[in-house]
Amino acid sequence: MAHLRRQSFSATYKRAWHLFAYRYFRQYAHIEGDAEAICRETVEHCWNGTFYTTSLGNFDYFWIRDFAAVVKSLRALGHVDRVRKTIHWALEQYMREDTVTLCITPRGHLFDAPTRGIDTLPSLIHCIWSAKYELSDVERTFLDRQFERYIHEFLDADGMLLSKPGYAELRDGAIYDRSAYSVAMVERMAWSAKHLGLTFPYSHLIYRDELLNHYWNGRYFKADYDNPAFSAECALIPFIMRSVEDTDKLNLTLDYIRDHHLAQPYAMKYTDTPKKFRYRFWARTIMRNYAGDTIWTWHGAYYLRLLHGQHRPEADGASADFSQMIEMYHTFPEVLHPDGRIYNSLVYKSSEGMIWAAIYLTIRSTTREQG
Repeated sequence: MAHLRRQSFSATYKRAWHLFAYRYFRQYAHIEGDAEAICRETVEHCWNGTFYTTSLGNFDYFWIRDFAAVVKSLRALGHVDRVRKTIHWALEQYMREDTVTLCITPRGHLFDAPTRGIDTLPSLIHCIWSAKYELSDVERTFLDRQFERYIHEFLDADGMLLSKPGYAELRDGAIYDRSAYSVAMVERMAWSAKHLGLTFPYSHLIYRDELLNHYWNGRYFKADYDNPAFSAECALIPFIMRSVEDTDKLNLTLDYIRDHHLAQPYAMKYTDTPKKFRYRFWARTIMRNYAGDTIWTWHGAYYLRLLHGQHRPEADGASADFSQMIEMYHTFPEVLHPDGRIYNSLVYKSSEGMIWAAIYLTIRSTTREQG
């Protein structure tokens, strides 16, 4: 385990320097063509021959959370073999160190950023199920051991999330106490584990019921256990992951987004009330507003998919604006300032060519397979 900690520290330090160097010394590589062509080329170049990187910019490594977001889209685009090869490669790295971390460098060094993530193992299990990856006996034993550790670290005796503010999750600049997003991800882990024949002792239904009974406020799933504010990933992921399948609730959420202009100028902003959240030090200083009311294209692509799936009248207009943004910047950017400019701070610049482009390429897909 000491060897793993040395790897983690070294990898994290090198990644931090990489982000700083990218901010000051590298220019975006523009991709020519319309939005679809830009996204297709982005997805193609994120495949490095061994695994899918997270972006063509400063995230040129493996990030299980981001990969989980695009597995279904990549599969729909015909990249099944590459998806399964990526999972196999990631499992090899994890099993070598007997742990599951958020990130893996191209050289196989494991690390978490900014700290241990509650959604890391759920993301991996979701990937395995979504890709219909055939697990070996050794991989099954490894994953069952990770479930035991996960339960000890994050869940109480009834299987519910412990109140441990500070662990990492999707909106990593904010500090949550049992976010709706994390509840939805554990629900998907429980559901997928059951269908994979793995040993996770709690039913996915207890997490679905928790979302419906404690987090739904009549307009959207609130941010966390005590914070009633809107946060994009907490509002959308329960529907995207199909933790909750209720079109009435989904359309109420989409109404809220429309009425509060959260998809303008592009889809979509994290929140309309950024002051209602606690942030990590770096997200208030050297990377100010990184996770505030900034525009995140990952959630924007998810939002467009939900709009089209519900045949909403605003779907075509929102998609046209989003496509125009991609074509204006000649890339699929990570994050934008609230006014639509590329995000730029003292030490950080938005990455380019995000693998999330795969979601954009499938926003009009109406086929929704369970899991």
